[in-house]
Amino acid sequence: MDRDLLVPEPLLTPSGTVAFFDETWSVDPRELQIFFQAEEVYWTADRTIGQWRRLLACSRLLTARLVPEGHRGGRLVGATRLWSDHAYEAKLYDVVTARDLMGQGVATELVKWALRHPWAGEVQRYVLETRDAANFYPRFGFRLGQDIDSFHMRVGTAELEQRGLR
Repeated sequence: MDRDLLVPEPLLTPSGTVAFFDETWSVDPRELQIFFQAEEVYWTADRTIGQWRRLLACSRLLTARLVPEGHRGGRLVGATRLWSDHAYEAKLYDVVTARDLMGQGVATELVKWALRHPWAGEVQRYVLETRDAANFYPRFGFRLGQDIDSFHMRVGTAELEQRGLR
């Protein structure tokens, strides 16, 4: 499959043309931090530049930029990260659209692109977590965890340290 066919077509919005890029290796982590802070993304509020670098080293970053017609660069207006074990499970992280472009299809195109991206491999399922966008994801086939025969569990590193496991 031609990888170029996987990139969404530019999206025409009232604010201008939004183009899509795989910027895993080219984005400046400082730009990501500024974008996520400007959009007041609560779950990334404490991320450091070093953490952004480590996150990018093990995942793919798919972006949307408001650009002059036919040009790279431009204002970052959307992003999502795709992580995969390349055999069983892939996860979507950090699906964010600039507030002034919400409802214009940017997040929809980013999620659809992530779900068909060959980098994920031949996985059996995709998962994600959300506190405030659960109504957005069913259009792609996602459903709440209680519909699945498993539980999502987690433990923090502080508790692991208390138990002598780290």
